[in-house]
This record gives sequence, structure tokens and C-alpha cells, in this order.
Amino acid sequence: MKNLISIILIIGFYAFPCSDLLDTDVKVLNEKQFRNLCEYKDHTILVVNTASKCGFTYQYEQLESLQRRFKDKKFTVLGFPSRNFLGQEFNDEEKVSEFCKSTFDVTFPLFSIANVQNSTKHPFYRKLFKLTLERPSWNFHKYLITPKGEIKSFSHRIDPEDDSIVSAIQDSISL
Repeated sequence: MKNLISIILIIGFYAFPCSDLLDTDVKVLNEKQFRNLCEYKDHTILVVNTASKCGFTYQYEQLESLQRRFKDKKFTVLGFPSRNFLGQEFNDEEKVSEFCKSTFDVTFPLFSIANVQNSTKHPFYRKLFKLTLERPSWNFHKYLITPKGEIKSFSHRIDPEDDSIVSAIQDSISL
């Protein structure tokens, strides 16, 4: 009996490990459903606060390019539209979704409009801010989260296909 309990505990530990950071339910953009980010626990994740009406909006194209390039290697981009910086995002989630799909053919997951500043009540960003000192100072700030839980932060000024980001993704997915 003791051996059976030990086996169950070991299987449970390896079958269901998920960091506290990812063990978060977030609302899917323009839908009523929520998604638990543990779905991505074995992935290298690039978290980005996005905006549809920003000088950096062109980065959607590069984010989508990364998504398509590395998606079969357990990589995904997670987009969190935000109105924090000069309100450069639509108020309406349907408009955000339509813009992303029609303008950039975005296939990576997008979540509901989020507050990404220090005072946030957003459960994922609140947890993220406990783990890193870096905060978005503008739209398109990026956090690369490895399956081991390591977090690297990249300024909005660094394009998604910059060598520093691509190298970090490649290093993570090759482990």
C-alpha cells in the first residue's frame, strides 16, 4: 500500500507540475471563457502587452512570425492588450480581436484587456510583478518565460525578431 501511494504521488508530481505564475485563469479576448495558463507549462512563452493604435503595433507582424516559426517546438506568444499607455487600445474587445486578425492574421492567444502597471489587479501580471523588477513602460514590453520558470524582460524598443530575443527563444526550446 505504501508503494502504491508513493507511485501515485510521484506520477501526480510529474504529470501536473505547474508554477504558481502559470496557475492562473485568464479571460480569452472577446469570449466568455477563461484559460488556465498551465496549458503552457511545458512551453517557452513570450508574454507581450499589446496595443492596436501604437507606433509599435507593427510588432504584431514579428510576434506572429515567431509564433509560426517556433510553434511546433513548444513555443507560444501570449498577447495581453492594454490601455495603460495613452489609451492606445480599443475599448471594445471585439474590435481588438477583429483588428489583430484582419491586419496581422494573429493566431497566437490573445487575452482580455489588462492593466499592466504596478497597481494591477490582473492575476497573471500581479504574480509576474512579484517575480521580476521589470515593468512595462510602454506597449509591447516582452517577458520570455522558460519551462524552468526563468524570466527575461525585453523593452518595447526591442523588436520581437531581434537577435537577443530569437537567441533566448532558441536557447530555451533546445533544452
